[in-house]
Amino acid sequence: MMNPPDLPFLLVGTDHRTSPIDLREKVSYDKEEATETLVHLLAREEIAEACLLSTCNRTEAYVVARHPETAYRTALDLVFIRRNPLLEQPGHLYVKGGDEAATHLLRVASGLESMVLGEPEILGQVKSAAQLASSVGAAGPLLGKLQLCASRAGRRARAETRIASGSVSLGYSVVELARNIFHRLEDLRILVLGAGETARLVCHSLIEKGARSVQIANRTATRSERLQEEIPQVVPVPFGDLAARSAECDLVVATTSSDEALLRSSDFTHRRHRPLLLIDLGVPRNIDPALGRRENIFLHTIDSLDTLIQRNLKRRREEVPQVEELVREELEQFLNWFRSLAAEPLVARLQKQAEAIRQRELEGARQRFPRELHEDLDRLTRSLVRKILHNPSAHLRGKGGPGALPDLDLVRELFRLDGDD
Repeated sequence: MMNPPDLPFLLVGTDHRTSPIDLREKVSYDKEEATETLVHLLAREEIAEACLLSTCNRTEAYVVARHPETAYRTALDLVFIRRNPLLEQPGHLYVKGGDEAATHLLRVASGLESMVLGEPEILGQVKSAAQLASSVGAAGPLLGKLQLCASRAGRRARAETRIASGSVSLGYSVVELARNIFHRLEDLRILVLGAGETARLVCHSLIEKGARSVQIANRTATRSERLQEEIPQVVPVPFGDLAARSAECDLVVATTSSDEALLRSSDFTHRRHRPLLLIDLGVPRNIDPALGRRENIFLHTIDSLDTLIQRNLKRRREEVPQVEELVREELEQFLNWFRSLAAEPLVARLQKQAEAIRQRELEGARQRFPRELHEDLDRLTRSLVRKILHNPSAHLRGKGGPGALPDLDLVRELFRLDGDD
């Protein structure tokens, strides 16, 4: 039995598990740089197709190699070493080939290889990398088909499993807590205390998920203004009288590094008739814990959010076996398609031989039938041959079901396809 041909894929990459940020950032590619690099890769005779995936957590070069050894060296030099020679030190790069390289891309698109398990952004990044490779002519039939399978795997992972369910970042955890109380963010009055990185992430998440605007109070006005330049929906407000301002809001998120509480229970003198959600992400705490015991006030600390994040991560980890099975299904579909490429010449030869036999037999039969029936005979015999060859041809093309592996040598022997017609 002839073994199917090996997949000619080669992957050279680095990610958050193998390299620190100071090494990864030097091989981070924007669209223009990636385009130029793909053109250089494709210009090399040893590389037939290429795709470059570059995100904040990974840079990976996928190539279809005509000559694996030289293709590896080319991808290594052009994508990694010329920009950061330190990456050639042991442990910073990983190299995969064949089925392993194909499986890796499917896993990446499905969120299994992400720093945050199941994070949704990577699927769009995989699609963008595929579109860029296609636009410059670097993605041919093999990488193009694999990228389609990877995109489908990513969509299925998120639609058929809970690998991306629940918030696993501070920003989205704030959104999740808010929705538990208010359901909708569109009409909420929101105040964020502080204008640092945590505040930025919280504002981005709230706006992305539907909040129309977010007030932001910070001691240094210029930082609030810089944040407004990045997020136009942010509205800087004075830092003074935070208790009165908070009392007018539905959601208050504190993110400062203040050594003393910014919101005290004694400052809230009136009884609230609507819910107020307070989320304290400050260390030390920015909000007096006693506020959490007031009527209609719900207080969560950074520990509360960490508990929520860990619970959601646990749920995501429970989905991994199901996503792994989905990846295996998509890989098998791709392999069946790839095997069909090797079978196509044999299918064509089988059909050519059957047509030759049909023509010979038809020629003899025509002499025994009236001329007006010759067209019907031709149509009948053509239909019979097509129906007889349908199942064998489908099996040879790898469409005989999951795991069906066509035995090309046996078919050659049975139909004597190695000889001349």
